[in-house]
Amino acid sequence: MTAKEKLIREIDQAPEFLVEEVLNFLLFIKIRLKQRVDDSQIVESTQNVSSQSFLDLIDEISLQIPEEEWTKLPSDMSKNLDYYLYGSPKSEE
Repeated sequence: MTAKEKLIREIDQAPEFLVEEVLNFLLFIKIRLKQRVDDSQIVESTQNVSSQSFLDLIDEISLQIPEEEWTKLPSDMSKNLDYYLYGSPKSEE
């Protein structure tokens, strides 16, 4: 049995919240590997090319996240960030 087949078997038996964590971790690793490959190609090709901007990296990460995951985020997340992170009272505004 290959590692991929073992992973699929484990995912089939795992609870949904754990599958979501594994998916997020896998997407993170893929982006990190792509960034390392891109960085090594940049270094090899020229020393004058600047690396990817932070906002471009955020855009790449955002595109990797399925649309149904975005719909799970609360609409008042920016206004009540402390509530969602630390359990502080929600903003009345």
